[in-house]
Amino acid sequence: MSESAANARPMSATVVIAQRVRPGQAGEYSRWQTEINDQCRTFPGFEAAEVVPPVPGVQDDFAVVFRFDSPRHLDGWLRSEARQTLLGRGQALFAGEARQHVVAGAPPGVGMVVSTRVKSGREHEYREWQATIDKEAARFPGFMGNEVFPPVPGLQDEWVVVVRFDSPTNLQGWLASDVRRRLVDEAARLWHEARVESFGGGFPGWFTAGPPGPSQPALPPNWKQAMTVLLALYPTVMLLGVVLSPRLASLPLPLQMFLSNAASVAVLTWLLMPLVARGFGFWLTPAGTGVGALGLGAVLLGYAVAIAAFLALG
Repeated sequence: MSESAANARPMSATVVIAQRVRPGQAGEYSRWQTEINDQCRTFPGFEAAEVVPPVPGVQDDFAVVFRFDSPRHLDGWLRSEARQTLLGRGQALFAGEARQHVVAGAPPGVGMVVSTRVKSGREHEYREWQATIDKEAARFPGFMGNEVFPPVPGLQDEWVVVVRFDSPTNLQGWLASDVRRRLVDEAARLWHEARVESFGGGFPGWFTAGPPGPSQPALPPNWKQAMTVLLALYPTVMLLGVVLSPRLASLPLPLQMFLSNAASVAVLTWLLMPLVARGFGFWLTPAGTGVGALGLGAVLLGYAVAIAAFLALG
Protein backbone atom coordinates (compact mmCIF):
# COMPACT_ATOMS: atom_id res chain seq x y z
CA MET A 1 0.00 0.00 0.00
CA SER A 2 1.03 3.59 -0.45
CA GLU A 3 0.22 6.82 1.25
CA SER A 4 -2.86 7.17 -0.98
CA ALA A 5 -4.33 4.03 0.60
CA ALA A 6 -3.81 5.45 4.04
CA ASN A 7 -5.64 8.63 3.07
CA ALA A 8 -8.78 6.59 2.34
CA ARG A 9 -9.20 5.85 6.05
CA PRO A 10 -10.14 8.31 8.80
CA MET A 11 -7.07 10.45 9.51
CA SER A 12 -5.76 9.22 12.84
CA ALA A 13 -2.26 10.23 13.93
CA THR A 14 0.47 8.25 15.67
CA VAL A 15 3.79 9.33 17.13
CA VAL A 16 6.60 6.90 17.97
CA ILE A 17 9.15 8.36 20.40
CA ALA A 18 12.41 6.44 20.90
CA GLN A 19 14.89 7.27 23.64
CA ARG A 20 17.72 5.51 25.44
CA VAL A 21 17.35 5.16 29.21
CA ARG A 22 20.48 5.53 31.32
CA PRO A 23 21.78 2.31 32.95
CA GLY A 24 20.15 1.65 36.30
CA GLN A 25 17.26 4.05 35.65
CA ALA A 26 14.69 1.60 34.21
CA GLY A 27 12.57 1.54 37.38
CA GLU A 28 12.46 5.32 37.73
CA TYR A 29 11.77 5.61 33.99
CA SER A 30 8.81 3.24 34.29
CA ARG A 31 7.24 5.37 37.02
CA TRP A 32 7.85 8.55 35.04
CA GLN A 33 6.47 7.04 31.82
CA THR A 34 3.34 5.85 33.63
CA GLU A 35 2.74 9.44 34.73
CA ILE A 36 3.21 10.63 31.14
CA ASN A 37 0.72 8.03 29.88
CA ASP A 38 -1.84 8.93 32.54
CA GLN A 39 -1.57 12.61 31.62
CA CYS A 40 -1.84 11.82 27.92
CA ARG A 41 -5.12 9.94 28.46
CA THR A 42 -6.76 13.15 29.70
CA PHE A 43 -6.22 14.97 26.39
CA PRO A 44 -8.91 15.23 23.65
CA GLY A 45 -8.69 12.59 20.93
CA PHE A 46 -6.50 10.14 22.86
CA GLU A 47 -6.88 6.56 21.61
CA ALA A 48 -3.94 4.47 22.82
CA ALA A 49 -0.54 4.48 24.48
CA GLU A 50 2.04 1.72 24.47
CA VAL A 51 5.60 1.28 25.76
CA VAL A 52 7.96 -1.15 24.03
CA PRO A 53 11.22 -2.01 25.84
CA PRO A 54 14.56 -2.51 24.05
CA VAL A 55 14.70 -5.53 21.76
CA PRO A 56 18.17 -7.13 21.54
CA GLY A 57 19.46 -7.04 18.01
CA VAL A 58 16.67 -4.75 16.78
CA GLN A 59 16.51 -1.59 18.91
CA ASP A 60 18.49 -0.36 21.89
CA ASP A 61 15.97 2.23 23.08
CA PHE A 62 12.57 2.33 24.72
CA ALA A 63 9.91 3.15 22.14
CA VAL A 64 6.68 4.85 23.20
CA VAL A 65 3.66 4.93 20.87
CA PHE A 66 0.84 7.46 21.28
CA ARG A 67 -2.18 7.39 18.98
CA PHE A 68 -4.78 10.17 18.64
CA ASP A 69 -7.87 10.50 16.48
CA SER A 70 -6.43 13.39 14.44
CA PRO A 71 -3.13 15.18 13.76
CA ARG A 72 -4.57 18.29 15.44
CA HIS A 73 -5.21 16.49 18.72
CA LEU A 74 -1.83 14.77 18.60
CA ASP A 75 -0.11 18.10 18.04
CA GLY A 76 -2.04 19.54 20.98
CA TRP A 77 -0.61 16.84 23.25
CA LEU A 78 2.94 17.10 21.89
CA ARG A 79 3.03 20.88 22.40
CA SER A 80 1.13 20.93 25.70
CA GLU A 81 2.55 22.62 28.79
CA ALA A 82 1.75 19.52 30.87
CA ARG A 83 3.90 17.34 28.62
CA GLN A 84 6.75 19.85 28.50
CA THR A 85 6.80 20.00 32.31
CA LEU A 86 6.99 16.20 32.57
CA LEU A 87 9.71 16.04 29.91
CA GLY A 88 11.77 18.52 31.91
CA ARG A 89 11.41 16.40 35.05
CA GLY A 90 12.49 13.23 33.23
CA GLN A 91 15.42 14.66 31.30
CA ALA A 92 18.03 13.20 33.66
CA LEU A 93 16.75 9.66 32.97
CA PHE A 94 17.94 9.63 29.36
CA ALA A 95 21.21 9.39 27.47
CA GLY A 96 20.94 11.50 24.32
CA GLU A 97 18.06 13.17 22.54
CA ALA A 98 14.70 11.58 21.79
CA ARG A 99 13.80 10.61 18.21
CA GLN A 100 10.21 11.40 17.31
CA HIS A 101 8.36 10.01 14.27
CA VAL A 102 4.87 11.24 13.40
CA VAL A 103 2.64 9.44 10.92
CA ALA A 104 -0.93 10.20 9.90
CA GLY A 105 -3.50 7.48 9.31
CA ALA A 106 -1.34 4.63 10.62
CA PRO A 107 -3.35 1.68 12.01
CA PRO A 108 -2.44 0.04 15.31
CA GLY A 109 -0.92 -3.42 15.42
CA VAL A 110 2.30 -5.40 15.78
CA GLY A 111 4.94 -3.93 13.56
CA MET A 112 7.79 -1.52 13.11
CA VAL A 113 8.33 2.09 12.14
CA VAL A 114 11.26 2.82 9.84
CA SER A 115 12.22 6.50 9.61
CA THR A 116 14.63 7.55 6.87
CA ARG A 117 16.30 10.87 6.07
CA VAL A 118 16.57 10.51 2.29
CA LYS A 119 19.34 12.43 0.50
CA SER A 120 18.19 15.35 -1.62
CA GLY A 121 17.57 14.27 -5.22
CA ARG A 122 17.37 10.56 -4.31
CA GLU A 123 13.62 10.50 -3.57
CA HIS A 124 12.68 8.72 -6.81
CA GLU A 125 15.31 6.00 -6.30
CA TYR A 126 14.17 5.62 -2.71
CA ARG A 127 10.55 5.08 -3.81
CA GLU A 128 11.64 2.41 -6.31
CA TRP A 129 13.74 0.66 -3.67
CA GLN A 130 10.85 0.84 -1.18
CA ALA A 131 8.56 -0.88 -3.69
CA THR A 132 11.12 -3.68 -4.01
CA ILE A 133 11.52 -4.27 -0.28
CA ASP A 134 7.73 -4.11 0.17
CA LYS A 135 7.33 -7.02 -2.27
CA GLU A 136 9.92 -9.05 -0.38
CA ALA A 137 8.26 -8.36 2.99
CA ALA A 138 4.90 -9.48 1.56
CA ARG A 139 6.38 -12.96 0.94
CA PHE A 140 7.07 -13.50 4.64
CA PRO A 141 4.64 -15.32 7.00
CA GLY A 142 2.25 -13.07 8.86
CA PHE A 143 2.71 -9.97 6.69
CA MET A 144 -0.39 -7.77 6.99
CA GLY A 145 0.53 -4.68 5.02
CA ASN A 146 2.49 -1.46 5.11
CA GLU A 147 2.10 2.26 4.55
CA VAL A 148 4.63 4.77 3.23
CA PHE A 149 4.34 8.30 4.58
CA PRO A 150 6.32 11.13 2.97
CA PRO A 151 7.58 14.01 5.13
CA VAL A 152 4.87 16.03 6.92
CA PRO A 153 5.72 19.75 6.79
CA GLY A 154 6.09 21.19 10.26
CA LEU A 155 5.88 17.81 12.02
CA GLN A 156 8.07 15.19 10.34
CA ASP A 157 11.10 15.70 8.06
CA GLU A 158 11.73 12.01 7.40
CA TRP A 159 10.12 9.37 5.22
CA VAL A 160 8.29 6.96 7.52
CA VAL A 161 7.28 3.39 6.69
CA VAL A 162 4.92 1.44 8.97
CA VAL A 163 5.16 -2.34 8.44
CA ARG A 164 2.64 -4.62 10.16
CA PHE A 165 2.79 -8.35 10.95
CA ASP A 166 0.34 -10.57 12.79
CA SER A 167 2.73 -11.48 15.63
CA PRO A 168 6.02 -10.39 17.19
CA THR A 169 7.58 -13.70 16.09
CA ASN A 170 6.79 -13.13 12.42
CA LEU A 171 7.94 -9.52 12.66
CA GLN A 172 11.25 -10.68 14.12
CA GLY A 173 11.57 -13.20 11.28
CA TRP A 174 11.41 -10.38 8.73
CA LEU A 175 13.71 -8.07 10.71
CA ALA A 176 16.40 -10.73 11.00
CA SER A 177 16.10 -12.06 7.45
CA ASP A 178 19.04 -12.16 5.03
CA VAL A 179 16.98 -10.64 2.23
CA ARG A 180 16.11 -7.57 4.30
CA ARG A 181 19.71 -7.07 5.39
CA ARG A 182 20.89 -7.36 1.77
CA LEU A 183 18.38 -4.84 0.46
CA VAL A 184 19.13 -2.37 3.25
CA ASP A 185 22.88 -2.63 2.60
CA GLU A 186 22.36 -2.08 -1.13
CA ALA A 187 20.30 1.08 -0.59
CA ALA A 188 22.32 2.69 2.20
CA ARG A 189 23.72 5.19 -0.34
CA LEU A 190 20.23 6.72 -0.70
CA TRP A 191 19.90 8.14 2.81
CA HIS A 192 21.74 9.99 5.53
CA GLU A 193 20.20 7.92 8.32
CA ALA A 194 17.60 5.18 8.82
CA ARG A 195 16.24 3.98 12.16
CA VAL A 196 13.87 1.21 13.23
CA GLU A 197 11.44 1.20 16.16
CA SER A 198 9.18 -1.79 16.80
CA PHE A 199 5.77 -1.65 18.43
CA GLY A 200 2.93 -4.00 19.28
CA GLY A 201 0.91 -5.45 22.10
CA GLY A 202 -2.16 -7.49 22.93
CA PHE A 203 -4.39 -4.71 24.27
CA PRO A 204 -2.69 -1.38 23.38
CA GLY A 205 -3.67 1.52 25.63
CA TRP A 206 -5.01 -0.64 28.50
CA PHE A 207 -1.67 -1.70 30.01
CA THR A 208 1.51 0.22 30.76
CA ALA A 209 5.00 -1.20 30.95
CA GLY A 210 7.03 -1.92 34.02
CA PRO A 211 10.82 -2.04 34.20
CA PRO A 212 12.05 -5.10 32.26
CA GLY A 213 14.45 -7.56 33.81
CA PRO A 214 16.81 -9.99 32.11
CA SER A 215 14.87 -11.91 29.42
CA GLN A 216 11.70 -10.39 30.81
CA PRO A 217 9.20 -8.32 28.78
CA ALA A 218 8.02 -4.96 30.10
CA LEU A 219 4.41 -5.49 29.07
CA PRO A 220 2.35 -8.25 30.75
CA PRO A 221 2.16 -11.54 28.82
CA ASN A 222 -0.95 -11.83 26.66
CA TRP A 223 -2.63 -14.43 28.90
CA LYS A 224 -2.45 -12.05 31.89
CA GLN A 225 -3.81 -9.22 29.78
CA ALA A 226 -6.67 -11.43 28.54
CA MET A 227 -7.59 -12.61 32.06
CA THR A 228 -7.57 -9.04 33.37
CA VAL A 229 -9.70 -7.77 30.49
CA LEU A 230 -12.21 -10.59 31.07
CA LEU A 231 -12.44 -9.60 34.75
CA ALA A 232 -13.68 -6.15 33.68
CA LEU A 233 -15.52 -7.22 30.53
CA TYR A 234 -17.88 -9.81 32.07
CA PRO A 235 -19.62 -7.54 34.61
CA THR A 236 -19.65 -4.72 32.05
CA VAL A 237 -21.51 -6.82 29.50
CA MET A 238 -23.90 -8.22 32.10
CA LEU A 239 -24.78 -4.83 33.62
CA LEU A 240 -25.13 -3.09 30.28
CA GLY A 241 -27.34 -5.93 29.11
CA VAL A 242 -29.68 -5.34 32.05
CA VAL A 243 -29.66 -1.56 31.62
CA LEU A 244 -29.70 -1.22 27.84
CA SER A 245 -31.64 -4.24 26.59
CA PRO A 246 -35.12 -2.92 27.50
CA ARG A 247 -34.29 0.45 25.93
CA LEU A 248 -32.91 -1.04 22.71
CA ALA A 249 -35.47 -3.82 22.24
CA SER A 250 -37.33 -1.95 19.49
CA LEU A 251 -34.19 -1.60 17.34
CA PRO A 252 -32.94 -4.15 14.78
CA LEU A 253 -30.58 -6.73 16.31
CA PRO A 254 -27.42 -5.54 14.45
CA LEU A 255 -27.98 -2.00 15.75
CA GLN A 256 -28.64 -3.29 19.27
CA MET A 257 -25.36 -5.21 19.21
CA PHE A 258 -23.42 -2.26 17.84
CA LEU A 259 -24.69 0.16 20.48
CA SER A 260 -24.16 -2.25 23.36
CA ASN A 261 -20.65 -3.12 22.16
CA ALA A 262 -19.79 0.57 21.75
CA ALA A 263 -20.96 1.22 25.32
CA SER A 264 -18.90 -1.73 26.59
CA VAL A 265 -15.72 -0.52 24.89
CA ALA A 266 -16.23 3.01 26.24
CA VAL A 267 -16.78 1.80 29.82
CA LEU A 268 -13.74 -0.49 29.64
CA THR A 269 -11.37 2.04 28.07
CA TRP A 270 -12.17 5.11 30.13
CA LEU A 271 -13.46 3.70 33.40
CA LEU A 272 -12.83 0.08 34.35
CA MET A 273 -9.56 -0.93 32.68
CA PRO A 274 -7.49 1.91 34.22
CA LEU A 275 -8.85 0.90 37.65
CA VAL A 276 -8.37 -2.85 37.15
CA ALA A 277 -4.88 -2.43 35.65
CA ARG A 278 -3.87 -0.23 38.60
CA GLY A 279 -5.41 -2.59 41.17
CA PHE A 280 -3.60 -5.60 39.70
CA GLY A 281 -0.37 -3.72 39.10
CA PHE A 282 1.43 -5.95 41.61
CA TRP A 283 0.68 -8.90 39.30
CA LEU A 284 1.00 -7.17 35.92
CA THR A 285 4.09 -5.04 36.64
CA PRO A 286 6.91 -6.04 36.70
CA ALA A 287 5.58 -8.07 33.80
CA GLY A 288 7.20 -11.42 34.36
CA THR A 289 6.01 -14.55 32.61
CA GLY A 290 5.56 -16.48 35.88
CA VAL A 291 2.05 -17.37 37.06
CA GLY A 292 2.05 -15.32 40.27
CA ALA A 293 -0.25 -17.26 42.61
CA LEU A 294 -1.60 -14.25 44.49
CA GLY A 295 -2.59 -12.31 41.39
CA LEU A 296 -3.99 -15.37 39.63
CA GLY A 297 -6.02 -16.29 42.71
CA ALA A 298 -7.38 -12.75 42.98
CA VAL A 299 -8.51 -12.77 39.34
CA LEU A 300 -10.18 -16.18 39.71
CA LEU A 301 -11.87 -15.02 42.89
CA GLY A 302 -13.12 -11.97 41.00
CA TYR A 303 -14.62 -14.24 38.36
CA ALA A 304 -16.37 -16.34 41.02
CA VAL A 305 -17.76 -13.32 42.87
CA ALA A 306 -19.10 -11.76 39.67
CA ILE A 307 -20.77 -15.00 38.53
CA ALA A 308 -22.29 -15.61 41.96
CA ALA A 309 -23.60 -12.04 42.13
CA PHE A 310 -25.34 -12.26 38.77
CA LEU A 311 -26.75 -15.71 39.58
CA ALA A 312 -28.20 -14.29 42.79
CA LEU A 313 -29.77 -11.42 40.86
CA GLY A 314 -31.48 -13.96 38.64
